[in-house]
Amino acid sequence: MDFNRLITDIKIALSHLPDSPEKWINWLSEQLIVLGNHFVLFLILILTLFVLQRLVFSLSANMLNGKVIYLSAWLGTPIHELSHALFCLVFGHKIQRIVLFNPDKRGTLGYVTHSYNNHNLWQVMGNFFIGIAPLFGGLLGLYAVTWIFLDDAANLFHLLQLSTFQNLANIELSELIVLNHQILLLIENAYTLSPIKVIIWAYLCAAISLHLSPSKEDLKGAWGGFFIFITLSLSLMMLNQLLQLSWFADFKVIINMTSMLYLIGIILASFLLLGLFFCKGISLIITGKW
Repeated sequence: MDFNRLITDIKIALSHLPDSPEKWINWLSEQLIVLGNHFVLFLILILTLFVLQRLVFSLSANMLNGKVIYLSAWLGTPIHELSHALFCLVFGHKIQRIVLFNPDKRGTLGYVTHSYNNHNLWQVMGNFFIGIAPLFGGLLGLYAVTWIFLDDAANLFHLLQLSTFQNLANIELSELIVLNHQILLLIENAYTLSPIKVIIWAYLCAAISLHLSPSKEDLKGAWGGFFIFITLSLSLMMLNQLLQLSWFADFKVIINMTSMLYLIGIILASFLLLGLFFCKGISLIITGKW
């Protein structure tokens, strides 16, 4: 190893660091904007899923004594709770109890209770990831269901990977229309070959999507870990710039593909919501009660 060359490279890298408090503030502001741009679409989609989830829960509350939600909860809730449990293990939290699916009168479908050492930064940061864990577990569920039930799933994932919507500022209507047409054509072809499999795929994706959004309880203890996560992300972005690495570009592709898969989940979950609205409408016509 050429140590002189290594020292020279390190000096060059360090010379790119801000050399005054004002420049540091400007740099941090720029990086936060960059970070926000790549996550904003992702966050909007998650918020949309949360709203859909609340609407479905509200609509189903008075249908069959609230048991209508079981149509999606039988699958979505266990995936939701297993996601919490898995991230508890990853971040060293002690799992006290796991209930994958046991609806009660308060509307609780399942839960995971856990404890941690609040002096351990890794475990404190883990609260953030444990809180949002269903987003990852639900994504894995969508991915697995698509591979199993949708013919030509590889081409669908390839389309999502090539889409360029990581940043809202980059979104153009024409690109959205083209992507939408390609996805619909792929699903239409799959339906022609095997309609039953596509119907099962659509239903399972809708069921998972309606339960992958973190609940209010999930997010209560996540804020401390969130700030640690942001600090770590900014540190990695600085390292990426100093060493001229390419991993951040790969990370953006992953975020992009994830966002597009969530978008499909939103569309399918919306159909389930429309179905509930239809059932409510029939109930209103027959009974006169909403």
